Amino acid sequence: MYKLRLGLVIFASLVLFLAGCANNKVNVVASVNGTEITRQELDKRVNLTIEGYKQQGLDLTSKENKALKDQVEKGVLDELIAMTLLMQEAEKQNLTASKEEVDKNLAEIKESFGSEEEFKKALQEAKWTEEDVREDIEFRLTYQNLFNKVTADVAKPNEAEINEYYEQHKDMFGTREKLEVKHMLFAVDGSVPDIPKRTDEEALQAAKLALAEVTQKGRDFAAVAREKSDDLGTRENGGAYTIEKGAGTTDPAFEEAAAALKPGEITKEPVKSQYGYHLIKLEDIKPATQRSLDEVKESIASQLESENQQVKFSQFMDDIEKEAKIDNKLAPETGDSAKK
Repeated sequence: MYKLRLGLVIFASLVLFLAGCANNKVNVVASVNGTEITRQELDKRVNLTIEGYKQQGLDLTSKENKALKDQVEKGVLDELIAMTLLMQEAEKQNLTASKEEVDKNLAEIKESFGSEEEFKKALQEAKWTEEDVREDIEFRLTYQNLFNKVTADVAKPNEAEINEYYEQHKDMFGTREKLEVKHMLFAVDGSVPDIPKRTDEEALQAAKLALAEVTQKGRDFAAVAREKSDDLGTRENGGAYTIEKGAGTTDPAFEEAAAALKPGEITKEPVKSQYGYHLIKLEDIKPATQRSLDEVKESIASQLESENQQVKFSQFMDDIEKEAKIDNKLAPETGDSAKK
């Protein structure tokens, strides 16, 4: 299926939907109602996607990632087909963005960079041309024109729908009770560099010795944590850590032990977790909060309206696809992508 997704707008500059048809039919990877998509168009967008993955540390050009690259290529072609369908429909309805609108939007983009030089530098880094940007702008504006027309009659959510959403998603509009603690970790079988490799018994004894420095010698808990804790993420700030009760993001034994304390109290014995042994001091309790329906009513209404609009538009694009003559030459022979 060639469902239009909002995310495809990001790469719209690579569509070249009105670039003309190649004479070499071997060079055509798909056609949509007679409009051909060439191998060059597809490769251009795929290469940009590959570059994006490369910046994240994943090389799709390597042999071991060939299957993933093939998958990306097919996905990109699906997006190109969906975008071509949209542009064709917008042209039928006289909703294609005008040159004046594109010029104005481009000027605003250039202005946001501060200078023509900075704009060109950004293009070079992204491996885009100014023409790519113009095509991106044209698609985005055209998409919005068609979207607005198709969804113009979508009704705004009523009070009952808003109230129902609020009751079903109350967690989204509040915060859990928070426990602000300081802790020390004495790791068992640590594999992190600079962390001692201890047996279970050695970690327990190290924790007991640190506890004695605080409870018997009167040393500051945070100071001892900075010296002795194996938790590199919290050691420098004296072991400070915040637990969201019931969120499932903290080791259950650690959370249970912290919740049993009163502010200012320290666990009487080391607490065993999946990481090793902990000493925990409860600093403060932040109560749970809940925003009222009146506070979030507008945002809920806006979200529900947006979701309903997207459903309407997706159905509209599905209907166009069903009537379209699509030939996807990269689709499997037995699939439903090569249509009509």
